[in-house]
Amino acid sequence: MTGYTSNEERADIECVSISHGDYLAEIALWGGGVKSLTFQGRPLLETYKDKSPMMAGVVMAPWPNRTEDGQFTWQGEHYQLGITEPERNNAIHGLAVNWWKLVEQHKDEGTLTFSIGPHNGWPWTVELVATYAVDDSGLHSHLKAVTEHAEDIPFAYGLHLYLSAQGAPTHECVLKLNVDEHHLLDERNLPTGEVRPAKLVDTPLDRVNWDDCFHGHGPLVADYTADGRGVRLEMDSGVEWVQLYTPENFPRDVAPSGKALAVEPMSAPPNALRSGIDLVRLKQGKPHVFSLHLSAVEK
Repeated sequence: MTGYTSNEERADIECVSISHGDYLAEIALWGGGVKSLTFQGRPLLETYKDKSPMMAGVVMAPWPNRTEDGQFTWQGEHYQLGITEPERNNAIHGLAVNWWKLVEQHKDEGTLTFSIGPHNGWPWTVELVATYAVDDSGLHSHLKAVTEHAEDIPFAYGLHLYLSAQGAPTHECVLKLNVDEHHLLDERNLPTGEVRPAKLVDTPLDRVNWDDCFHGHGPLVADYTADGRGVRLEMDSGVEWVQLYTPENFPRDVAPSGKALAVEPMSAPPNALRSGIDLVRLKQGKPHVFSLHLSAVEK
């Protein structure tokens, strides 16, 4: 099936399903990310019925996480983004949390597109193409960004994933993630500049309360398991930052609300539009691709 989903059609097509073997995924048009992923019917991601709660699954671009005061300078010019986290006076999670367009669907693959800008404080246009495919090894996610502007423009990417260890309660789960730095954040969830060594090996989720930023020298791999069974998230070499978030009140449709784990792979840290750390300089007609892979972990 090929086609195009307009704003008028979106009420009838809010997500697309793709499947292969033991894997079934739903891709949401709102936010352009993964709504659900199951293996043999067991969840590898937290899911939802209607509107995405707590940014579950959404694509974060052209910056992930936060930009302090919504302000940044690029090539000597000052820009003011809209403030979307007013309680902390930050611009949060980019500009792609909106309706994406379905351009192609097959049984095991779907492709969505989204055009960013020009937008409040963001004068450039960036075309995003998100391709999701399932095979025997799990779900593959590829996000391509391209611009036709003559000058280089700043770009970074993230995906706001809430992992599920095949449905196990969070308090029974552990996380293994090969990061080596914990970048401390202040009360506005912005980097303080202080960095501490970090080691996350079978870290019990009932002992942590995170909204924290970590960095590693990739490729990064997160294993989220209970008694040896769960989910694995593999990030490509351009995605070496992770925000870990453990809200206590994630709303679930099939189980009581409670603690959840967001593992948010990011190509740059919080406040990257201001610091410049790991920003991509997106060049005219030269696509930049970020890739992730999700799969089941079995005993």
